[in-house]
Amino acid sequence: MSQQRRRTHNLLLISKLLGQRDHVSPFTLVSDSLEQTAKPLLREYCRRAKLSKTPIIFLSFETFFKPADVETFVACFDQSPLQISQAVAGAIAAISASSKRMQNRRIVGRSTDSCTGCVVLIDSLTTLEVVSTRPNAGLNLTAFLSSLLQPPKQNSQLQISVVAVHHTDVPFDKSTSSYAPTPFSLLSYLATTVITVHSLPILLAEKAARDRSQAMPLFGLSEESEGVLIGLASKGNILQPEDRGLVLEVEHRRRSGRGVLEWYFLPVVTKQEPTNTQVFREIVTLLDDHPHFRKQREEQIPDQELTGMTFELGLTNRQRQEREGVVLPYFDAQKTGGGGEGGRILYDMGVEDDFDEEEDDI
Repeated sequence: MSQQRRRTHNLLLISKLLGQRDHVSPFTLVSDSLEQTAKPLLREYCRRAKLSKTPIIFLSFETFFKPADVETFVACFDQSPLQISQAVAGAIAAISASSKRMQNRRIVGRSTDSCTGCVVLIDSLTTLEVVSTRPNAGLNLTAFLSSLLQPPKQNSQLQISVVAVHHTDVPFDKSTSSYAPTPFSLLSYLATTVITVHSLPILLAEKAARDRSQAMPLFGLSEESEGVLIGLASKGNILQPEDRGLVLEVEHRRRSGRGVLEWYFLPVVTKQEPTNTQVFREIVTLLDDHPHFRKQREEQIPDQELTGMTFELGLTNRQRQEREGVVLPYFDAQKTGGGGEGGRILYDMGVEDDFDEEEDDI
């Protein structure tokens, strides 16, 4: 029952996180690497935003062309953080004005207290992180991201969520102060949800080595081999088309302070998928439910099958009664001596024992 409850609760949680419903996570930090990029996850955010009619503001540091299902595309290649903030504020103001016009056009009698929201997607935080570590840059990364979450004064009910990608394999110079935290540590502390994407073939290779009690293999930069940036997956981990996707390690922090940690599997969405109501079907599953990670349940052997064996795993009624009638030594000590007298040794002398009165007097 608890396993089914955990599955239902965590699947509902990932559906809210990817769909950005109920403003469940104002700031989501996505961590990826060269082995597994976060682009499929960003496409899933855009796909769900289109289905829920949630506008997206895409801040591009690495993307050259405007992705599909994106309303506002801001090229941030050669712009300062102030210009980026002004562009985002203008886009949010336009979205707020549009939502107000749509609310005014609603039919009388329909609920109008539902407020709209928007999602700000940042495809890479590397540039901002590097600039924030420079002493003379004057960029506070925390204040910059907080400014993106501020709704306009005209529509204070507008809910804004930020989803930013951090590349763990990109090195950068540390700040001048050795006591200052790294940008990733600071963002991980401030984020309400931290999503780490993993490569499924790499996890399968590590699982195979762990099942054989062998050392887990290393891939990419972890190999520390000259010239190796991305590791090659073994040929034995070739997946079927329906099993291909990426693994999400999700850590969600609730408002109460309690955290939820779960692993999910996000399959690759094909372009031939129909655009009817079937698209709303949840495609994300728990990693434990994946065919390659599903644990085999141990089937209990009935008692009838144990009767034909040469040994008995159970006890008969007579053996059970005799076991219950045995009085253990510590029960005797409790009855005769009571508590507070310390430990004693109870010993019944046998016929073969030689009693020495002198040693007893000592």
